[in-house]
Amino acid sequence: MSLNTCRRCGTCCRKGGPALHQTDLGLLEHIPMSDLVCLRRGEPAFDPRKGCLEPLEHELLKIRGKEGGWECVYFSSQPTECSMYEHRPLECRSLSCSDTGEIFVAMETPVITRRDIVPPGTALWECIVEHEKLFPVSEAMRLASERAEGARVTQDLGRMISREQHFRHALADKVGARDTDLWAYFGRPLWMVLLPLDSAFARYEVSPNFMSNC
Repeated sequence: MSLNTCRRCGTCCRKGGPALHQTDLGLLEHIPMSDLVCLRRGEPAFDPRKGCLEPLEHELLKIRGKEGGWECVYFSSQPTECSMYEHRPLECRSLSCSDTGEIFVAMETPVITRRDIVPPGTALWECIVEHEKLFPVSEAMRLASERAEGARVTQDLGRMISREQHFRHALADKVGARDTDLWAYFGRPLWMVLLPLDSAFARYEVSPNFMSNC
């Protein structure tokens, strides 16, 4: 695979940070975990090959966006540049604005997952397993979809989101970190994952105990 020369226009950087692939493992020496986010299995993500949101069949790690958005944390618009250009991941090196063929090929290569950064059997890994067991994205998406069709699932969905918020905040407090610092391990809060379905879920950012008419 030949790698393209970036024109540094910033268009792709504004749309989101890249997913990381197995060939990017060495770059983790330069990328702190707090700058990564895990997109969990079942989470809706934009697939440029199809031009639409699709639920992920497998989890992946990617460079996170700024302040809850998707613009890459390493992108600067004044001037337009990447603060980690010399260590940019495969997808960044493969993308050409005039020809998307090579990045589509890159996207098919194996991605980095949480198993690559957290040894199974450790306390952190057990927390990840417990979180996945209690708060699977697929179940939250199912409840949200049924709610959109008029089914009475508000209480179940609200309870799940609130319990997940409590889980995250309790763990962050215990390890002396912010929840956002742990996104590489636990992904984004469920209310953020569900935002593409209904902007009303943003109310959980203010009040995780909000239960009615969500």
